[in-house]
Amino acid sequence: MKRQAMWTRYGLMVPLLLAVAGCAAVPTPAPPPPRPAPVAAAPTPAPLPTPTRGWEERAVDAGSWRYDAGSRAAAFVPTGSASPLLTMACSGDMIRLTSGLAGAVSLRTSAGTDQIRFDGGSAALPSRDPRLDRIAFSRGRFALEAPGGGALTLPVQSEIGRVIEDCR
Repeated sequence: MKRQAMWTRYGLMVPLLLAVAGCAAVPTPAPPPPRPAPVAAAPTPAPLPTPTRGWEERAVDAGSWRYDAGSRAAAFVPTGSASPLLTMACSGDMIRLTSGLAGAVSLRTSAGTDQIRFDGGSAALPSRDPRLDRIAFSRGRFALEAPGGGALTLPVQSEIGRVIEDCR
């Protein structure tokens, strides 16, 4: 009798435990990642001032950098204006600089002078271009000077580095 009670108890428990152990939640596949939003066209840049002194002696243009995480872009907007003087936007593995500059523009940083070619008001640099690092790590300011006399002297702030890092 004891043996029959033991077989009945285990005979019912083993299949029940196996049935419970076989129940598992079926994982649902994760939804596909959202497509990146198209980069909106930058507003028309404001006219550039003509420099009168060397880039290290000039006052930094009044305004502030604004970062937009959705479009992965930073824009330097002058005080009292809505249109940016310079926009840095990540586009794929490139960073597009948009400004009122044209031609072979001189980039002046604390690390030295380089050239950036602006065609139609914009220039595209690979995200790993060392000129971007020179801008981000310049001591307090950097300058972009067009051959026709227009120039920007802009402060270096964290928004610049965020765009560069977002694009890498």
